[in-house]
Amino acid sequence: MTLWYVARAAGLVAVIAFTAATALGALASSRTTQPSDARSLDARFLRQMAHRSSAVVGLGALALHVVLLILDAYVDVSIPGALIPFTSGYRPLAIGLGTISVALFVVVALSGALRGRLATSAAAARRWRRVHLLAYVGWGLAMTHGVLAGTDSGATWTTAIYVVCGLSVVAAFGTRLLSARRDRTRPLAMTRTSPELVRSIR
Repeated sequence: MTLWYVARAAGLVAVIAFTAATALGALASSRTTQPSDARSLDARFLRQMAHRSSAVVGLGALALHVVLLILDAYVDVSIPGALIPFTSGYRPLAIGLGTISVALFVVVALSGALRGRLATSAAAARRWRRVHLLAYVGWGLAMTHGVLAGTDSGATWTTAIYVVCGLSVVAAFGTRLLSARRDRTRPLAMTRTSPELVRSIR
């Protein structure tokens, strides 16, 4: 049972870390002040660094979670069951959703690491952003996986963790949508302070 408890703890750490990464990613993409404001740029840079650090912690905890589940004899999760969705001997639906979320997080992490090479133009940046938005899907599947697969799901403390995680991402995503809507209402200001324009007149 020890491996199961450690695996479950690692899974919860991964959920919390990916929640932080997803929420910080949404906030890092929003603007609360004029983009040219130095303090705003510093805050956005710090959010980006925290976003990436949280993602790294989440990936590490996720790897530990998967490895321990495969090694643990308490649950029937083989290597094929962990890699191929919905084939696990233990709660195949829940484990399958977790497998898909792992794949999505890996794709998102790779796209983030290769952003400098992939987002080389405005069109490429839009395509990159669409891929990176898969983080929301991965996060949602990870939350569902945790609720369905965990033996301690329904306990007060785990329910509190999932509720706080859910509200955090919803609030961050709502802030991002409001920021995008506000930006559309002041296109001239956004154009004046866009990095492309600033570089073109230097």
